[in-house]
Amino acid sequence: MIPVIPRGFKDVLPQEARWRESICNNVQKALSLWGYAPIETPTLEVLDVLKRGGQLAPTTFRLFDADGALLVLRPDVTLPIARMTATRLADAVGPLRFRYVQPVFREEESLRGQAREFTQLGIESIGLGGALADAEVVVLLAEALKAAGLKDFTLAICTVGVLRDLLDVCVRESGVGEQWRQAMLDACHASNLVEVARLARDARIDARYGEALSALPSIRGGKEAITACRALVEPLRCLDGLDVLEQTWELIEAAGVGEYVTVDFSVMSSFDYYTGLVIEAYAPGVGMLLGSGGRYDHTLEAYGKSAPAAGFALSLERIMQALLEQGIQAEPSFATAEPVVVSVETDEPAAAFRRAKELRGQGIPAVLGTGKAGERYDG
Repeated sequence: MIPVIPRGFKDVLPQEARWRESICNNVQKALSLWGYAPIETPTLEVLDVLKRGGQLAPTTFRLFDADGALLVLRPDVTLPIARMTATRLADAVGPLRFRYVQPVFREEESLRGQAREFTQLGIESIGLGGALADAEVVVLLAEALKAAGLKDFTLAICTVGVLRDLLDVCVRESGVGEQWRQAMLDACHASNLVEVARLARDARIDARYGEALSALPSIRGGKEAITACRALVEPLRCLDGLDVLEQTWELIEAAGVGEYVTVDFSVMSSFDYYTGLVIEAYAPGVGMLLGSGGRYDHTLEAYGKSAPAAGFALSLERIMQALLEQGIQAEPSFATAEPVVVSVETDEPAAAFRRAKELRGQGIPAVLGTGKAGERYDG
């Protein structure tokens, strides 16, 4: 019988592992230059604890441990960091800036043939709010993708505040109820504009709000998209987040990454904890998001600490796919240089050890072997 591994998981062999390592090193260096410190969270979390922070996707892996506790394999890193910050770092003086490289796990149907383990690179900024903090997250996302080697990518941003304002008014004044609100949010999360339009035509809803809900997802562009959104919802007094978004856009342009960013009010995350800014990253030739993020100002409250927060997460595997689509090869780094053989046949073993140490001190990888001295090692 041939040994197998679980569906959706894979072994990573040296050539690919070196490329992954090189990308991660470059991105982490870029993040560290902005003052973000490394952090790690457990692979397993208690289900009920994680659920306090927000709705978990149905693809979350669940299992019981030997104590009978219901656990989940980490489906993302934001909620574990929120839990940790509110408990282990409750008395820490903010703001706090964290960066991470961690695997996450999501169940997928067997017929879809998709991976069930992914590596996320990301940041969380805790204790900072407003346009300045939002712009930092967007600009840093662009810097991370450039550090990974990408030349062509797009960041789509918007605020969920306007949509939530419209939904609040509809529930409060039209009597459609929470079930209708959740159906509308689900349709937005799925980018199902047909269903959005159907729900917006509900006879119980004031036609002005229904028309705004139908039109909102089609608004996209640059700063003019914010102006168009304002014109749409200002008569309805549903302007939450627009001022901050406009200020954020101006700071993004001032930071020199405006060419990568577009405003798109169809952008909605599958996570329900976002309260303002939402970001999605795309690249040509990749049919899925490279990553996403946003502002989640109320999430830490579920764990006993009140603090504004924002962040993003990128998929290493999708970045690699985008690099291949753009014909970009791995950049050499300390991890990708081929080792030199120091022959134990040419030199005495003790001398070989000393020579290898000397080479490594110069930053040259060296291995002890029986080949010709100075040859490249193929192992």
